[in-house]
Amino acid sequence: MKNVFITGISGCVGSYLADLILGNPEYKLFLLVSNPHKLSFDPAKYPNVAIVHDEMMNIKKYSDLLKGMDHVIHIAAGWGTSEINFEYTIDLFNALDPARIKKVIYFSTASILGPDNKVNDKVGEIGTSYIKGKYDCHKKLPELPVYDKIVTLFPTWVLGGDASHRYSHAMGGLLGAKKWLWLLRFLSIDFEFHFIHAKDIAFVVKYILENELKKRELVLGNGPVTADQLIQAICDHYKVKRYFKIRISPKLVKRLAGNRISEWDKYCLDQRHFVYKVSNPRTFGITAEFPTITNVLGGLN
Repeated sequence: MKNVFITGISGCVGSYLADLILGNPEYKLFLLVSNPHKLSFDPAKYPNVAIVHDEMMNIKKYSDLLKGMDHVIHIAAGWGTSEINFEYTIDLFNALDPARIKKVIYFSTASILGPDNKVNDKVGEIGTSYIKGKYDCHKKLPELPVYDKIVTLFPTWVLGGDASHRYSHAMGGLLGAKKWLWLLRFLSIDFEFHFIHAKDIAFVVKYILENELKKRELVLGNGPVTADQLIQAICDHYKVKRYFKIRISPKLVKRLAGNRISEWDKYCLDQRHFVYKVSNPRTFGITAEFPTITNVLGGLN
């Protein structure tokens, strides 16, 4: 039996991953959970599951436990702070036994990358605390004793969630867009990005856990989507017609926002085309369940 330590299992991606691996008798799963009530499953039903009820900030307390791990899947992230994304993540990785650990699957973010899939140093200066933490952590990874065991995933815009799975932050935004369709349907902005559903991310994580990869870094996403395509797809889903479109320039957005706009927001408006070389379930011969925005929206009310 292989020992697997997982963080973030109660989040959006984690809840889908749980569906795929909880019943696997090959794994003894140690799940770091700050609030067991947020789990999408009953851990008592799984004899191979051990709940570590604590916060990432206390990860050093579990050094002895971590030394006995064969695999780590680190999904947890802090949205309003950098400590979880940097300091506590490094503490976790440093607690592992380099001679025993076989694979560390680590979630970063595509927000720290440029269009060539290389880290963009500018984001280390102007990014949010979340992004700066991920940036600082990525820079530190080569210094770690377990660096050669780490597979870094850079998710793009993560969608997902339903009655039995936690909603992602981005999915919450899509759900809230319905009440603004009366206005959004008339707007057009030059913006391009990738997305990937949390369930499809879970498929990729399971594959990486069970197979060896030549690549050590993967940007997770489907083909690029424009803001116009997204708005059109939402309108189609809710059967709202678009009679005409008013093009909104980034300069206008910055002017209207005034001092309320951050340096990171300005960067995003200037960049506009967040397009990368991406991987998804189909990269590994797995059928993707949500390859298009239309597929994702099909599960919304």
